[in-house]
Amino acid sequence: MSDITVPLSLPALVASGFVVSLATVAVPGPITLVATHLALSRHLSSAIWFLIGVTTLDVTLFTALASGAGPLLRTFGALPMVEIIGGIALLWGGISSLRAVPTHRNPRVSINNVEERKAFGSFLLGLLVAAGNPHYWIWWVTAGLAFVEAARAHGGSGLLWMLGALVGGVAAWYAPLLWALSHGSSLLTPRVEHVVMKGMGAVLLLLGAGLAGLGSWRFWIAHF
Repeated sequence: MSDITVPLSLPALVASGFVVSLATVAVPGPITLVATHLALSRHLSSAIWFLIGVTTLDVTLFTALASGAGPLLRTFGALPMVEIIGGIALLWGGISSLRAVPTHRNPRVSINNVEERKAFGSFLLGLLVAAGNPHYWIWWVTAGLAFVEAARAHGGSGLLWMLGALVGGVAAWYAPLLWALSHGSSLLTPRVEHVVMKGMGAVLLLLGAGLAGLGSWRFWIAHF
């Protein structure tokens, strides 16, 4: 478990969980980078479905920790295959970004056609990128686990309040970020936006190659 100290009163505990969750996601990382990439290169709905995938894994891990699966999740999160899968997901995003052909946006296109926007693919990408991020597992089996254990002392309602605080902290960061991207991307010229997307694609490639390479090296050391 983490060494952090959490307050014992439920209101203070929930407030601390919200602030820590918000501060954690506010630090730029693969999840923020991919969400930004999807919002700019595809559509806002793709970024939303991606973040729904990430949040689904959040809720799943929270539930597992609340059920006492901390040691198991700590072991699973340390597996090299987790890093390899996450690296491949980032490589996929980077390659797609570099190969993307600039398109002219039609503001009248409906945002409700989730099949056209490949909602399931974005949702699955959210699961893979989150699951393949070592820092994501480190947070959940340290700070996240500490908050879960502290909330457990307040019963089922305490756990529900804590889940809402942790998810709320994430939403409080990504909601304004996506709003800004959806309103600010039109300020970029097509050429500038194309350069930005290529740059983000290159960063995704570097992150993916590094993550997959680290996982492959650890897998080799462990089995050969």
